[in-house]
Amino acid sequence: MKKRMVLWTALVLCVGLLCGCWDGSPASRTESTPAETSLPESQASLAGKDSSQDGEESGPVESPPYLEVSSGGSGVQAARSTYGWTVLIDDRTTKGINADGMGPAAMGEQLPWLEGAGTAELSWDGPAPDSVSVEGVPVSQLADDTAGQPVKCDGDSFPLQEGEWVYTVYATWDSSEDWGGYAWYYVGITG
Repeated sequence: MKKRMVLWTALVLCVGLLCGCWDGSPASRTESTPAETSLPESQASLAGKDSSQDGEESGPVESPPYLEVSSGGSGVQAARSTYGWTVLIDDRTTKGINADGMGPAAMGEQLPWLEGAGTAELSWDGPAPDSVSVEGVPVSQLADDTAGQPVKCDGDSFPLQEGEWVYTVYATWDSSEDWGGYAWYYVGITG
């Protein structure tokens, strides 16, 4: 009886391989990596870039683009934190990346700060997201997970609150069939 089961199992596997139902490789692969909080400008210019020039993409975007926030004539790279990203490798295989990052309360000195005036402008070092939402919380209430307040984002800009605030930018990319996902970014701004 045992020999028959082994033979049947081997036969089913062989038929599956011959029919192309199973090629012996996984259909998808998922990696889990820690999210970076921020990179020095020298590294940031190399990381997260898509391979496009003049707005034309030549391949899939491998990770969410980095975000620069500017206001009052100066700018800073926002801390990219938790994100989920999927890239189509070929017709049957995708690569998924789930990065788990710190929240702004845990970042301490790693949280980038900017002196702002009036509004903040968002610019991406790769394709712009399909949707963006912004939430702000006063620094004095940063430890309270329910203290965040929605901020109206008008395209690539949003109004700043007076005082020291930490802003969360949540962006999604979902219009491409070959890549996409979501990412959270954090930046502190004194308005």
